[in-house]
Parts: sequence; C-alpha cells; structure tokens
Amino acid sequence: MDMLAQLHQSAGILTEVARLYPRSSFHCSTMRVCCSHLVLAAILWAMPCTRAAVALTNTTELSPLTVAHFGIELSWRNRSSSDVPHSRRKRYISSKDMMALLEYHNRVRSQVFPPAANMEYMVWDERLAKSAESWASQCIWDHGPPHVMRYTGQNLSITTGRYRSVIELVKSWHDEKYSFSYPNRCTGSVCTHYTQMVWASTSRIGCAINRCSNMYVFGATWKQATLLVCNYSIKGNWVGEAPYKTGKPCSACPSIYRGSCNKNQCSTSKPRKKLKRF
Repeated sequence: MDMLAQLHQSAGILTEVARLYPRSSFHCSTMRVCCSHLVLAAILWAMPCTRAAVALTNTTELSPLTVAHFGIELSWRNRSSSDVPHSRRKRYISSKDMMALLEYHNRVRSQVFPPAANMEYMVWDERLAKSAESWASQCIWDHGPPHVMRYTGQNLSITTGRYRSVIELVKSWHDEKYSFSYPNRCTGSVCTHYTQMVWASTSRIGCAINRCSNMYVFGATWKQATLLVCNYSIKGNWVGEAPYKTGKPCSACPSIYRGSCNKNQCSTSKPRKKLKRF
C-alpha cells in the first residue's frame, strides 16, 4: 500500500472512532508520532475509557536558540511574580482552575522518578495565558499559531459534556508516565504530554479554557466541546534530550536560583503548603 493510501485509510479509521465515541476526550502534544501509532492509540483508548490521547504532527526539532530568545526567558525568570497573578481583566479560565493546574503540574514535577537534580518550580505566566486564550478562542483542534509554537510548548485537551474538575482534562497527561522510559523513550504510543509537564527548564505555564459550540475533531463535529490550551516556556520535548537530569533534588539547579530548593524543585519562591502525593 502506498503512502497516500495509508493516510486515507488512517484518516477513515480515526473518523469512525470519533463518530462512534463522541463523548471521548482527546489530548495532543508537541511531538511527532507515526500514523500507525495514531490509529492504534485512538482505537485502544476509545474502547473502554472516557479519555484518549493522540499526538499531532508538530515535532520539536533541535535548532540553535537565539540570544534574543534566551534574553526573553531569563527576563521572565528574574521577574518577581506570585505563582498566580491577580488581575481584573476577563479571563478564559477561573482563578480556581489556574491554581489547580499550577499546583498539579508542580506536584507531578516534584515526584518524578528517577529523581530530578535540576527540576525548576513552575509559575503562572500571563503572556502565555493570553496566547493560550487567543488560540482557544479559535476552536481549532490543532497546535498553533505557528509563530507562537516556535518557542512555546503546548498541550491540548478536549472533552464533551460536563466535567467536575479541570484536573480531569489533564490527569491523563500525567498517566503517560507509564509509557515513558527515562531518558527519552516512549514505550507507548504517546508520552509527550507528560514529558512536557516535567521538562526541567519549563518554568512558566499559562492556560485557557473555551467552550466551543461546534468543533471539528477527526472528521466529526463535536457539539458543546470544552477545549483546554496550556502553553509552556521554555519549550520542552527536544528530540534526543532527556526532560531532566537525574540526581539528588536541587543538586544541579541553574545559578539564578542560588541554591534555593522548594519541594524538590529549584525555586526562588518561599515554600508553600505541603504537596500531597497521588
């Protein structure tokens, strides 16, 4: 079977899965997976579960990072800010959901195994949140926009129907750790949501949630879909690289943190309440 025929066949299978399981939840992250893995993942995860995960063809490739890029990132790290900033502007996400997402990410990051020596504490970033809002408002099931994706990591999640907590939309990202073999191998079809969550140098996150009345997902139109977009900086999932260095927690922190450690993470923030284990 030639490549074009394979693509047509794969697209047909994914369309049928979406039609048969309209209430399933799908997730995508910034890493290339082959077409056969997409098909297998969609079939296996859609059958008994209420959630499924796929990765779109948006591979993070190793490329030289410009001085300007590092300048932006370092300025963000040096900027004093609370974990979740206060603002009167209208948001696409509530303060409660912001805090839940941030605390969940930091809990996951603090409990990686093998332990991380250079895991940085994650904080909320308004610029990332605004870019996530802009993209979520488009109600498009794909990564974007391209100019943002160049230096920004992105995880997406979508569901139909009601959900009790925003964590329901991201818990399967964490569960992908069972398909990840350190330092950089996916033993299952998808693990790149998880590796983006635990990428050591990814210290900023901003997310948005949007309710889409009609959304085109794998060949089917979903009614009243809830789309979650989370943007990350610095971007993770660099091909061939491990998400973090192994070793005693905080033993290899960047010098900017001056040896400060908070819950197994490099941090300039004061310790917060104890993180509960899963």
